Amino acid sequence: MNAFQPQEIRVKIDVRHALLAVATVLDFVGVDDLHHGHRVAYMAYECANVLGWPDEKKQFAYFAGLIHDCGVSSSEEHLRLLKLMQPEDANSHSRRGYEALMKCPILDTFALIVLYHHTPWLELQSITIPEFDRDLAALIFLADRTDFLRARYTHGCHEELITLHEGLVADNLLAHSDVLFEHKMVEAMCQLVSKDGFWYNMEAAYIEQMALGFEANQLYDKELDIEGVKQLARFLARIVDAKSPFTFHHSDKVALLAKLVAKDCGVSDTDAELLYVAGLLHDVGKLKTPDLLLHKEGKLTKEEYSIIKRHTVDTDHTLKSFFPKSVIGEWASNHHERLDGSGYPFRKGPEQLDLPSRILAIVDVFQALTQKRPYRGSLPLQEILDIMQPMIDKGQLDAYVYGVLMADIDNFYRLSTQEFQA
Repeated sequence: MNAFQPQEIRVKIDVRHALLAVATVLDFVGVDDLHHGHRVAYMAYECANVLGWPDEKKQFAYFAGLIHDCGVSSSEEHLRLLKLMQPEDANSHSRRGYEALMKCPILDTFALIVLYHHTPWLELQSITIPEFDRDLAALIFLADRTDFLRARYTHGCHEELITLHEGLVADNLLAHSDVLFEHKMVEAMCQLVSKDGFWYNMEAAYIEQMALGFEANQLYDKELDIEGVKQLARFLARIVDAKSPFTFHHSDKVALLAKLVAKDCGVSDTDAELLYVAGLLHDVGKLKTPDLLLHKEGKLTKEEYSIIKRHTVDTDHTLKSFFPKSVIGEWASNHHERLDGSGYPFRKGPEQLDLPSRILAIVDVFQALTQKRPYRGSLPLQEILDIMQPMIDKGQLDAYVYGVLMADIDNFYRLSTQEFQA
């Protein structure tokens, strides 16, 4: 086995870049309507500017807009939100987003805004929450539905043609003033939608540059320590695992098992923590995978399997944007590689797969076999070992790591199958 050199490279990311990366991940869900979060962030910020809000509140509007749909995990649900001005069951994803944010202390200041971002103004006024959160929730709702109108009027045609429908967008917003939306915010938004340049600026790259040009703010410019990185990773893992009821908590369990096996293999505490983060995020690329494939009962066709395999590369690209110059993305994206070169996506061989990659590959297989899936129930331990041992014998998985797993197999099986405690 190749010698493993401990990683000295720090994981560097601040909250500002973390939120931009979260927005990119959420875009995977909206495959039919990309950059919704970016546009809502942009529109909320510009409207806050017209309203004369202070800089801190404007920045908050921007970042809340970026992540307001963090409770949406399926493309089907995303599409439902584009059907009606008041979509049915919109509060479900608002509640899920709120609960996920409340479990993430570095982002929990956005929780109330996300919870109420589909609450009509008439109702929102009577809810006892801080004025700051109420204003932000109302503005995000307005920006979100303005983007809904953009999607409606550009359906089937070039998106720049929204400029031909500026009057209709404004009429729709005004028709719901004081009922769905706060009237001063509607007036401010109508000033914006009447300008062609307002729509032409809705490019993701431009919108991200806005965030990088904001005034310094301690909330967003604080570099995360390893605990903050783990919070962020768990937040994203919950979004990934919520996409499919059959893989719920898979990422959490893989991360825990990878960390414990790594320590038993003699990996340093620092690298074991980085591997834990890689385990949490190893399937983040699956947010881009069509829902029907993840939920399919029975064997995948060759075409379907080809689509599924792409998630490893999407994971790699995503994590490199989160954690530049870090091994986290490489370890995470290697979890389907095999030592005999039969894995994917790059058919890597033993010289390209270090110890953490080998650990993650084994615990991913092990944990998946302990879970219920659409086509089978959870497998008993002996059946799992009967499946994994031939993979060891063929040289696909690492024999040393497997031996470490086997040395405490009953405990690992218990951890992998027990009810997860958040």
